[in-house]
Amino acid sequence: MKMNKIYVKLLSLAGILCFGGVLQSCDDYLTVYPTDQITEEKFWEDKNDLNNVRAGAYTILNRTTPSVMLWGELRSDNFKLMKMDNTSLLHLQEGVLMPSENMFSWATFYTGINYCNLVLSRGQQMVNKGVDPSLGTGEWRPIKAEMEALRALYYFYLIRAFRDVPYVSEPVSTDKQAMAARIPATPGVAILGDLIDSLEVVKDYAADNFGSENDNKGRFTKRGIRALLADMYLWRGCLLKNYTKKPTNTPYGHIINISDVTTDSIVGKDTLKVSRTAKGKVINDAYTNALAQECFNKAIQHCDAVLDYMKAKYQENLLKNTSASTIEKTQPYPLIRIVEVTGGTPDVAYNSIFGDKNSSESIFEVQFDGVNNVNGAYGRYLSNYTSSGVSTSAFVVNSLFANVNSNESAKGFGRTDFRMLETMQISQVTSFSANAVYPYIKNLASSVSANNWQEMGKGGNYTFRTSSTSDANWPVYRLSDIMLMKAEAIARKHAESDKAATASGIVNADICEGFDMVNALFGRYNPGLKPATATEQSEYKSTRLNTDRTNLNIYYGKDKTAANLLTLVYQERQREFVGEGKFWFDIVRQAEATNDPTKSLSDNMSLSTSLKNRLKLLYSLYNPVFSDEMKVNGVPAGGKLNQNPVWDRYSKK
Repeated sequence: MKMNKIYVKLLSLAGILCFGGVLQSCDDYLTVYPTDQITEEKFWEDKNDLNNVRAGAYTILNRTTPSVMLWGELRSDNFKLMKMDNTSLLHLQEGVLMPSENMFSWATFYTGINYCNLVLSRGQQMVNKGVDPSLGTGEWRPIKAEMEALRALYYFYLIRAFRDVPYVSEPVSTDKQAMAARIPATPGVAILGDLIDSLEVVKDYAADNFGSENDNKGRFTKRGIRALLADMYLWRGCLLKNYTKKPTNTPYGHIINISDVTTDSIVGKDTLKVSRTAKGKVINDAYTNALAQECFNKAIQHCDAVLDYMKAKYQENLLKNTSASTIEKTQPYPLIRIVEVTGGTPDVAYNSIFGDKNSSESIFEVQFDGVNNVNGAYGRYLSNYTSSGVSTSAFVVNSLFANVNSNESAKGFGRTDFRMLETMQISQVTSFSANAVYPYIKNLASSVSANNWQEMGKGGNYTFRTSSTSDANWPVYRLSDIMLMKAEAIARKHAESDKAATASGIVNADICEGFDMVNALFGRYNPGLKPATATEQSEYKSTRLNTDRTNLNIYYGKDKTAANLLTLVYQERQREFVGEGKFWFDIVRQAEATNDPTKSLSDNMSLSTSLKNRLKLLYSLYNPVFSDEMKVNGVPAGGKLNQNPVWDRYSKK
């Protein structure tokens, strides 16, 4: 292998130095090469060199999971902080975000971006020069699609966490380049637009099959790219809603594409900033709201493409399954089912998705083998397992999730929901207690079973991964994501209408499908809740599972609107993705869609008065720029970056 440690350091350091607040020079790494070492100019000689750096770009992704946990999860109320002496985490949960905290460093993400930029730039040069006969245009296109997607994912995390960030699409590989690359932040909505356009061009060139399930789920395939596109379209649509009424913190003004420009215009006696597209179209709310609708439609289309593939694959496998149950043969979505067994029911869905990993429902997940790379995000912040049992780290699951006295609830798990046992370790609970301590165990456990399939409060049995072999994958996209993203996109598409899904006997198929998808997911995890009829109600019945549209008298969605669907989607997302680094981002997305942070927080979280007061403004939902970064590239230091206007008051002057 020509890939050597010195060159790896060069790649990594250059990526960090550019946007990671690293003040030291990388001269040592660039000038102490022995004469027989390979420099960058001689490195890119064959396809193996390219693939080594491509693999490195994924390896960096493994290092981002603690940040995603902090930024996308631990700011929400899914978890309760137990170690009050950890002032950094205490400030995070209390909404006091200090720019000096290392948790806000984006260095690792920009290192990953730099790896992707290197592959995209040098790979194209290699193809153009014909340096390796085995790397022609046909072989290059799938690699390019893969790296475009991975780079987009890195940026997408940064946009969700910081909103506006520096946008770099060229590689940085020398000390001089790194020190000179002081650029301002670009509005996140414009970065998303550029990334989406790039992915739309390359999506069909991506691979279908890399030859192994680990690669098919751990690298970007056509399905993974479409899942990412659906998610980015959903976010971009929400960012675009009433965009010009929202604050901006960049010198570019209210641009929505990289090519847009903002100029001074005289309106009466006033000089106003007006943003226009490259074609001269004025960017106003009417324009951005129309684009938002297009984004929601595109999100639906990409979800459909992924669902169609997964349904076809499911049917193909179903033909080989001679023992498939009736519900497995007839269900509309390719879900792994939980089979009810009296006494000790295995949670087949959890055991396959999280225990075995890379399941039939998986689309893209960050791969950990427990040896070369260990998933430490859970142990660092949530729970560990040793021979002594499960021990909590800093956080435990919010006790509000254990609704053992109810079949269904707006927040948390009802008593029949298998996800209660998947998420929190429960031995036996007879009634709700706000002071109860529930250790987080999702992905810590390799298998779960319920002691009673209709009463999760009666506890479960677990097999755990040990702390020394923490090989749990980090799920990014799976079937549940696609179903709930599509349902949300449908709800947002029809948000302006207050008509019920079946108003006046006319069925709105879109909204009905949204309810059906959310409820199918709910029904998979609540097999004890049999559908109720108009005349039949009993202890274990649920109207949510009445999905037969031929009988609108009892159909669940008969009197419900798109707004009701959106509420249900958010309640289900919170249950489904606890601990997966998503729920705080969900709240931010809703705040962008409504431009009402206070209501978005109040609708989705239990807020203290002090937290409400701190998080009134849109930028309060986003992270501050790390203070070391401001020392390198902040406006006060002669650079181009502005601090988050809400958190600037905590900056050292």
